[in-house]
Amino acid sequence: MEKTCPCCRKKFVPHPAVKNQQYCGNPGCQRARKRKWQKEKLSHDPDYRENQARAQREWQRRNRGYWKEYRKRNPAYTEQNRLRQRERRVRIAKMDELHIKVPISSGRYRLIPLYGKIAKMDDLIVEIGVVTRGYAMG
Repeated sequence: MEKTCPCCRKKFVPHPAVKNQQYCGNPGCQRARKRKWQKEKLSHDPDYRENQARAQREWQRRNRGYWKEYRKRNPAYTEQNRLRQRERRVRIAKMDELHIKVPISSGRYRLIPLYGKIAKMDDLIVEIGVVTRGYAMG
């Protein structure tokens, strides 16, 4: 009985020894299957998650200069990655960000809804405290 691979969408005949086979034998599809399994395992199994984190920390400890050397050996990839990160930052940035020259000061403010009834007796009084001034506005 043929099945359709959820990764490549091609028809395949499952191997008789593999019970409930969902993915075809294509190496790319097998990588996708393993990534999906690992993502689910990481989200549901705290022991597995901790073990993976520990293994990653150990690898980083043994290979301290790996990423610096990788970037040096692959300048085109590094530049392409920087450009993609800039694009992601632009898409992630809030569209309703404040563009004012003077930052909001700490203090009490009255919030009045912009929708609903015009005369509203139940205004909301809030207190705003500035946590940091390190962010440049405008």
